[in-house]
Amino acid sequence: MNWLPSTGRAFFRWYLRKFPLRDGKSFFYQRWSASLTPAPRFLTVSLDAGFRMNLDLQDPVQRKMYFYGDYDERYEARLVRRLLDPGERFWDIGANIGYFSLLAATALKNTGQVVAFEPGQGAYGRLLENIALNPYRNLLTYNLAVTDREGEATLYLAPGMADGCASLYGAGSQSQGRESCRTVSLDGFATSQGLPGPDFIKIDVEGAELPVLRGAREILASFQPLLLVELKEGPLAAAGTDKREIQELLAGYGYAPSYPHRRKWYLARDVREIKSRNVLWFNPALAAHRQKAGRLPILGAQ
Repeated sequence: MNWLPSTGRAFFRWYLRKFPLRDGKSFFYQRWSASLTPAPRFLTVSLDAGFRMNLDLQDPVQRKMYFYGDYDERYEARLVRRLLDPGERFWDIGANIGYFSLLAATALKNTGQVVAFEPGQGAYGRLLENIALNPYRNLLTYNLAVTDREGEATLYLAPGMADGCASLYGAGSQSQGRESCRTVSLDGFATSQGLPGPDFIKIDVEGAELPVLRGAREILASFQPLLLVELKEGPLAAAGTDKREIQELLAGYGYAPSYPHRRKWYLARDVREIKSRNVLWFNPALAAHRQKAGRLPILGAQ
């Protein structure tokens, strides 16, 4: 009877990944996923986006990726695939174990360049491991925290895990570990390393989003990359800032915010009204940005 759990698990994964109707999937996942999770903590799996990752099944986010075959931020993942063109450059600020870096590398089809920044030692090791599982050779990785200055900082994280909530501001888990990390600004580091300017930047840094953008003023002015920025009120408050400050900074470069809702993207006037945690920023005055916004499309952008 040892075949019963594996057969049930295979059917359950097929249902979550392939069954066309989404209604009820969350309910059944909550009810059955714990009993159907494999015994090994780490498993290497092929994800629906076309690449392989070694997942930690003790991590709730990675366990969900194992069952669903995709990341829970599916709108954002679809956006990256739709907006990146071969030969372009994607920067992943707060890469964690590499999902968006590998997603971008897959979309670029081994052309262009992916530059991944991840400060956590555990997460960075997993990032390198996941990159090695795939055939892409257009990735650069840096074990660095991105902010608005070069120096040293303390990174707060959950001990023993590649923590997607690791923060420079102590927000998140109450039972935190700590480690030292080196900090850089994008403007200074890109100049020192001779990195070509980006076409698209994804930023997920648990409250440090404003310092990242402040340290990229020259890049924003010169290259006008698309920006996918996570804006969660708790981490932003821990960092002493809010969504309004980020909108004010980016408005100075012509950027407008847009957000996903029920499989569509919408232009927003005030970023504080956006409920989703990820915001796509683009410049409606730029023809290249308008053309890409039309691929989604972003409603209200015309």
